[in-house]
Amino acid sequence: MALLIQTAHTADLPPLKRKALPRVAIASRAPVFFLCSLLLLVSTPDMAFSFTQGDLYRQAKAATVLIVGINDESNALSFGSGVFISEQGLVLTNAHVVEDSTRLFVYIRNQAIDSAAQVLAIDSDLDIAALRVQSDHPVPFLPLAAEVPDEGTPTIAVGYPRVSDVLHMGLTLHASVMPMTITGAAMGRSRTAGLPIPFVQTVGMLNAGSSGGPLVDSKTGELAGLVVHTVPYLEQVKNVGGERLGTVMMRAGLSYSIPVSRLRDWLQKNRITFPTKQTREGPLTPREQELPTRAFLTTAHLLHLMAAVLHQDGDLLDLAIQHYESALQLEPERPDVLRNLGLAFAAKGEMDRARAAYERAFAHTPSDPALLKNMGELRYLMRDTQGAAELYRAALRQDACLVSASLGLGTVLQARGQVEEAKQALRRAAACPSSSSDAVYHVGLALEQQGLGRDALQVWEDFLEQAPSAAVNERPFFNKIRQRIAQLRAQLTPQDRGFSAAPIASSAQSSAPKVAY
Repeated sequence: MALLIQTAHTADLPPLKRKALPRVAIASRAPVFFLCSLLLLVSTPDMAFSFTQGDLYRQAKAATVLIVGINDESNALSFGSGVFISEQGLVLTNAHVVEDSTRLFVYIRNQAIDSAAQVLAIDSDLDIAALRVQSDHPVPFLPLAAEVPDEGTPTIAVGYPRVSDVLHMGLTLHASVMPMTITGAAMGRSRTAGLPIPFVQTVGMLNAGSSGGPLVDSKTGELAGLVVHTVPYLEQVKNVGGERLGTVMMRAGLSYSIPVSRLRDWLQKNRITFPTKQTREGPLTPREQELPTRAFLTTAHLLHLMAAVLHQDGDLLDLAIQHYESALQLEPERPDVLRNLGLAFAAKGEMDRARAAYERAFAHTPSDPALLKNMGELRYLMRDTQGAAELYRAALRQDACLVSASLGLGTVLQARGQVEEAKQALRRAAACPSSSSDAVYHVGLALEQQGLGRDALQVWEDFLEQAPSAAVNERPFFNKIRQRIAQLRAQLTPQDRGFSAAPIASSAQSSAPKVAY
């Protein structure tokens, strides 16, 4: 199930603006002015980094993202934090946040979502990963400090701990800031090889879920480390008579971060460029005010996504619907909100409410191929196969390479006994440019189910030839494709394997739903 958030109805996030500090004039022929200026600089050594605590908090939160990983093999969800370290969307996080996921969603504040973040590098031993979020505008970021601040330095840790608990209370997504203090370096071991390495030790209460979030120097606003561990312990629970009832998990108030020096070395080793200029020309400046409609919509998207992975969990779907409806109270006719609301109602089995939401969206965007496809899915669930086929065809007229619509049309036509037309629909999907390994894998499976093993083999072999290497999160589907190729090669004769699918002349680009700025 694809969820769509459009932001064409709202202004794009503006680039981060900085105001230059007034320079202290030094008159070479006026020693008294020189002396006054010198005294001013000595008395305010942090003037170059002058900003309020509110500025610091706003900038640190704006640069911190929530990363949600989905493992489609086990239907599992993982949550973690990350931090932008460049205006071009470079994100650092922990490897354990992303390494077992087949799909990733990056939530930027509560205002935007990227469902196509690129994994640039991952190091399971050092527990570091780098992602690239695509953006047409500069994003707020935290520059890397030149070195780890001295012990006793006040810091803040930013992240998204206990997200599910917050969302169950009906509140929108929001980053948390925890004041911390550096207490020095502590030796530990690397995650997989067990090599001795140092960590930054901090004191201050920090909950699980902040993994991958930034540890920020409160004096400079620079990234001092990447949070990786919090320390739990089991506390005995006793009744009034002193009898032991059990244990409860507590937090010790200690946490550990990957030091900025190691982050710098790792980025350079992996040839990942990042800003090297660490001084600021002016104070931190807050971003634009967060838009309530986006906050409700982004939070609803997250709840809807969680529900879909967890077998359409009814409670999560109800919460998602509440947030969609809150967004509609602010903007009653936003088609993207209406479409996602229809998806949520359909997942709950409330077909009439789903159709009403889709029809309201259709009145505003009658040519939206994703909406037409969703309406076709609903008609099929309502056992209207003719109506479903018509809507799928309408979607493909708008976007001939909307693979999910082709797969849906093939299923409907097969159910109606139109086997040859179903095969042609799948062959057209197979000839389209591949958007992801997931899509390619399922197109091949659909071809196999229609008895088109030769076509499936051709699609998969062409895909591997065009994309010989896989990102970390796509490796499971690459492995599945390789396994099916091996099985099909064993089943098909050399003459069968020589079959080639005919290309389709179409200038239409894939409009698979995406979420962006």
